[in-house]
Amino acid sequence: MNLETVLSRLQSVRRNGSGWMACCPAHEDRRPSLSVRENDGKVLLHCFGGCTVEAICRGMGLKVSELFTKQGVFQRKLDAVRTAEKQIADLRSRLTPRERVLDVTVVYCDADNLEQGMARALALAVEGEIVQCVLERES
Repeated sequence: MNLETVLSRLQSVRRNGSGWMACCPAHEDRRPSLSVRENDGKVLLHCFGGCTVEAICRGMGLKVSELFTKQGVFQRKLDAVRTAEKQIADLRSRLTPRERVLDVTVVYCDADNLEQGMARALALAVEGEIVQCVLERES
């Protein structure tokens, strides 16, 4: 699915910098609160009212997988999420009962920003957060 198709399913669409703003279909929206833009084969949605991507897609009658315009991008992202979920579950099994109630912060990085990602993960760990670092492979 392309950006134009997504925009055609939204109300009060207007240009905003490098993207678009529209009324969010997942909640009663009087003023546009949904940011829409396209980046690297993906249609990116962000509701400033706090709606999830799944709820926004439901409101447009779309599947989340339809936001990925390049073949295979969705499957690679889904595989990365599943791998991270398994790793987090494994990490949680090693925690004390008190630590298990804490959230795990996932820091994504790739070869281009590996140092920054590791530095962020280390800084969060020093602050007492439980951190999972995920290295994304190039497509």
